[in-house]
Amino acid sequence: MPNVAKIAVSIPATTLKSLERVRTRLHKSRSAVVTQAIERWLALEEMGEVDKRYVEGYLRHPEPSDDTAAVAGAVVKSWGAWE
Repeated sequence: MPNVAKIAVSIPATTLKSLERVRTRLHKSRSAVVTQAIERWLALEEMGEVDKRYVEGYLRHPEPSDDTAAVAGAVVKSWGAWE
């Protein structure tokens, strides 16, 4: 087993009841499902940070409007006839 640490957390009783129902259905341990939930949350938080940095960078250095208009024009020209 990889290096692990034990923690104690308090969660609402209704959340625990739902956790137990789902983990039993999935045949997973409580540790496995809690670890998976935390890992997914961390990934979303990290993704949010990357997105935030991208937007901040774009706001500091936006694309020139001429470039944007040229790309938009090329896209529109590539569209077929609408039926």
